[in-house]
Amino acid sequence: MLKKFAAQRAGCVPADCKGRSPFMSSDYHIATDDGLITIQVRRETSIADLHELTQAIVAEASYDPALPLLVDLRDMRIDLGSEDTDPFTRFVIAQFKGRPGTMAVVIDGDMSRELAAAIYWLACAVGGTEVFDDYDHALKWLIRKEFVGEPVGQQAAGC
Repeated sequence: MLKKFAAQRAGCVPADCKGRSPFMSSDYHIATDDGLITIQVRRETSIADLHELTQAIVAEASYDPALPLLVDLRDMRIDLGSEDTDPFTRFVIAQFKGRPGTMAVVIDGDMSRELAAAIYWLACAVGGTEVFDDYDHALKWLIRKEFVGEPVGQQAAGC
């Protein structure tokens, strides 16, 4: 069920997206029935937009920190040097560190080293998170962690 849902979510249908217009740079969907939270960030975005997005997700009445989280950043483009990242970083760590659900983050293998390193550092700081450059591998990892019962809370390799 989770795999089918995630395949459908890869191209978010505007009527099903929560919190964002499909024409914005990001959207999310909390599917409590399917047991998954998905976040997709597309095109050019800003730290302020990402901060607003994460605040909207945790403020959502249906948000459950025990649900697995699939974050798709493959198409994200951002200039890390143009904004202060500290408020966003502090918020993400405060909200997601130690959460009972697992998190898979998918990045583009061609992403800048600086951006990939920042994402990896944040994944290590949060814990229970792995970073992938393949969407299918991320999904399989979430399924294994959530439904096969592998231990939750392991750090990304090298953290």
